[in-house]
Amino acid sequence: MKKRVIGSVLAAAVSLSAVFGTCTVSATESKDLTTVNLAYNPNTGSILSFIAIDEGFAEEEGLELNLQTFDNSTDALTAVSAGKSDVGINFGTAAPLSFISNGGDLTIFGGYVMGGMPVYANADFEYKDLSSFVGKTVAVPRMYTPDLIWRQAMIEAGYDLEKDVKIVEFKKPSEVLAAVQAKKVDVGVGTNSTYMKAVESGLKILTWTNELEPDAVCCRQVANTKWFKENPEIAEKYTRTLIKAEKFLNEKPEESVKIFQKYMEMEEKDAKTLLLDTYQNFESDPNSDGVLAMWDTMCKIDYVENKDTDVKSHIDIATYKAAMDSIIAENPDDKFYSGLTERYENWNKEMLKQ
Repeated sequence: MKKRVIGSVLAAAVSLSAVFGTCTVSATESKDLTTVNLAYNPNTGSILSFIAIDEGFAEEEGLELNLQTFDNSTDALTAVSAGKSDVGINFGTAAPLSFISNGGDLTIFGGYVMGGMPVYANADFEYKDLSSFVGKTVAVPRMYTPDLIWRQAMIEAGYDLEKDVKIVEFKKPSEVLAAVQAKKVDVGVGTNSTYMKAVESGLKILTWTNELEPDAVCCRQVANTKWFKENPEIAEKYTRTLIKAEKFLNEKPEESVKIFQKYMEMEEKDAKTLLLDTYQNFESDPNSDGVLAMWDTMCKIDYVENKDTDVKSHIDIATYKAAMDSIIAENPDDKFYSGLTERYENWNKEMLKQ
């Protein structure tokens, strides 16, 4: 896989340095467009952004989406916290919540993907259910959403993570994959960014995060709070591009594959596998209930220290609703758009009580 990477160094607000690549793609060179800087992982892509750019949805909203590449959540969220990026797209739920609990001023305001994270092992591993992990050494990517989902599933099944399994933590999903390939561990809790390499190397997919917890959320749209509060109209317009792109992806998956292939610079069969065959559910709704459930899990298993953090104050669902309502008003007969209201009400019940 080829990646567009142009080096640039930024000084981090959380005493870290992040090296990121910038790839600007726009449908026009018009100076009238407002730029929104989007941090994303080039190993998994950002299909909703790709569609929004390629189909002209961003231009329709008067936006130029500037894609900045980061290969890990720490660097990406540091850039967002520092104001070097406006929005982080595909860096999970656990990592943004961890940043928030440590004082990061971030706002979760939209969705990107649910599910699609594999748990894999070497071909001779016999898997029946969660009991198959008992007594085994399991590699996990610390502070990545699939790690939380797997841990919670084990706990809910009645297993003691300190006694029943040996957990080895790694900083990156690629390190988890390497450990499984080298047979240094029995099982790896992976991400969709390592799925294809896992299969190509002969590993066996045991289960998916969707099967462990169907309602668990993964990557959310996370904004720099200062930018978000100072640019409410831009945030709403950007959210409208996500909603339009979600509709396009749902109704035209094959065309979406071609767009994905174009921006990822990969073979069409690989683009189709990564986009459509990894059990991912792409959606634009913030799904704040799922975010709060993830936070509750993080607190229960001592994944964070500052458990009294007011996470709700870092979640915004009003911007999505405004964007959704405006699109529905413009397209009153569109069944896809009209169906978004019920989903929004089902996925944001806790925040709607406020």
